[in-house]
Amino acid sequence: MAYLSSFDAESPASHVATQLLSQGGVVIDALVPPELMDSVRAEIRSNVDEADEQGSSVLWPEGNRTVGGLAAVSSTFVEELLVHPKILEVVDRVLQPQQPMILPRGERDAPLPVTSEKLDDGGTQLVWRSEGAQAHCHHYNVGAAVMLEIGAGRQDHQYLHRENAIYQPFIERIGMPEFIVSTMWAGTDFTPQNGATRVVPGSHKWPEALVAQSTEIAQAVMRKGSVVLWLSRTLHGAAKSTSDRERTGYFASYIVDWLRQEENQYIVVPEDAARSLSKRARQLIGYRSSPSLGWAKGRDADNLLDPGQSGQL
Repeated sequence: MAYLSSFDAESPASHVATQLLSQGGVVIDALVPPELMDSVRAEIRSNVDEADEQGSSVLWPEGNRTVGGLAAVSSTFVEELLVHPKILEVVDRVLQPQQPMILPRGERDAPLPVTSEKLDDGGTQLVWRSEGAQAHCHHYNVGAAVMLEIGAGRQDHQYLHRENAIYQPFIERIGMPEFIVSTMWAGTDFTPQNGATRVVPGSHKWPEALVAQSTEIAQAVMRKGSVVLWLSRTLHGAAKSTSDRERTGYFASYIVDWLRQEENQYIVVPEDAARSLSKRARQLIGYRSSPSLGWAKGRDADNLLDPGQSGQL
């Protein structure tokens, strides 16, 4: 059986990111106190009708529970998990944005490698020099933020799948810069019996058609308050459950700003709800823009809920 590398809460984010890029998935053990996870679940229960939690999809069929738009129903999830500094520093190192959340901006904040060339009619043409690009994106956003709870005794493994499937066939090239980092926080202990997430180490480097063997599949067995991270092309999926208790996980993905978000954050977290969140959380949800994407005339590029300037108008 395969195994995932595990780090403690004090491990440098640089070490975590290096191993994540190498192996495709890692665990950070006990990153937050277990009591914090109870607070997240209590907030969800107080804000979401139980009937609305029922699963009904191929990946999460009836008998499981799902809750979307976590940023709107649990402030603890947002401010303690989604924007956790250790997670954001790892994502900074993997997605390499021009404007990172935690790391200093450094050389990637240099002007874009664009030159202007004179035309024979007196006009000017802008020319992009891709060989000078340092960053992989301007910033990154939340792709989706959902609770995923496996029902007691679920008898089937979830399909092994890759996160990049939502963008196929448009983005699927092996070896391209990483564009998604996914996280699953353990809202309960994740055990071999209750459906701990299955991850296939190294599969982010495989050809698409290569099928995993059972000996190549690891399980993210971890304590409540721990988190497992994986990359866009890493095969993963929930395991079957033989337990008489539910397994609760809180999923959040982080995607480069030039991709469409998987979950429409502006519907699930409209302006009024977003105003109650920290600036960093609002930015992650998507209330910021790059110079060319996501702007709104008359709104501040760094915080689109405030008046100011964004875009080129």
